[in-house]
Amino acid sequence: MLLVVLALVLVLVVFPVIAIWWYAHMIDENIAMRNAEAEAALSGPEPNSDGAFYALLMGSDRRSNKENGRSDSIMLVRVDPKRAQADIISIPRDMMVNISGGVSKINAAYSYDGAAGAIRAVSKFAGVPITHYMEVDFSQMVALVDELGGITVNVPESFSGGNGGGSLKAGTQTLNGEQTLVFTRERYKVQGGDFSRAQAQRIVLTAIINKILDQPVTKWPDLVRQFSKGLSTDMSVTDFLSIGQKFYGKSVTLNTAGCPSYAFEQDGVSYVGVEYEEWQDMMRRTDAGLGPKSTIDIPEPQASNKKLGAASNAESPKDYKELVNKSLNSNSVIGNE
Repeated sequence: MLLVVLALVLVLVVFPVIAIWWYAHMIDENIAMRNAEAEAALSGPEPNSDGAFYALLMGSDRRSNKENGRSDSIMLVRVDPKRAQADIISIPRDMMVNISGGVSKINAAYSYDGAAGAIRAVSKFAGVPITHYMEVDFSQMVALVDELGGITVNVPESFSGGNGGGSLKAGTQTLNGEQTLVFTRERYKVQGGDFSRAQAQRIVLTAIINKILDQPVTKWPDLVRQFSKGLSTDMSVTDFLSIGQKFYGKSVTLNTAGCPSYAFEQDGVSYVGVEYEEWQDMMRRTDAGLGPKSTIDIPEPQASNKKLGAASNAESPKDYKELVNKSLNSNSVIGNE
């Protein structure tokens, strides 16, 4: 009888626990950042943040195993479990900033100092502590989107034969994995260039998150496994599942926006400049949990916080209104879509 009881304990308790541990360990091995400098650059959330935190999401576009992924997109994400809300804000990769005492584009921080440099540069630009880091290879999203049965998005404009290698018609439609990759890559045959590509990537991420949250919990392990193939992060599977549980079953709010900015040239080099006042307003609203595009009055703690959206490392002109108007005429402005 004792042997029967022990066998039942092994089957019902020990083996499942070992299987779960092995599964989590395997995925943690896949996604582990293994970058001490980057982890040292991360900060804890603000003391009065009610559990909300900021994460830096870097999107790369690896075309082959022999090629290092390029940091094609930079997104600041504020995750607020208490409100079941996430705000995703794109920061143009060509944003003019000061890096190590010289003028450069913000994505150069990644080229010079890797993830640690990107974390420091974006944290200074946004005026917030960055608690977590995620690097996503968009070329690996194909299998995940197919696993989800496709995602429904509203493609802002039609394009054909660009660098994405395909064509899409404007309008609401369901995309498979390959079509999603085409959408997130395109920047030559769309009006806003890199700005339009950043918008497309925000649209896709929002659609993927919504589709995952709509799936039964029993499907999450397979989805997490698939997602982990294109992910490098300081977070563990337990971290992701813990956050997911806080959102699951709630009415989730996902807000997206682009840092208010414009394109211009200086000394023959193309840059993106920040609209200082508009950026500070956006970051104050975001930090207050109002969403980046809200019109509600900003609470006092954020309204008087000079660090939020201060863009203290920005090097673009302080007098930018005329440059914005000029850029508008060439469709090279990004802001609240």
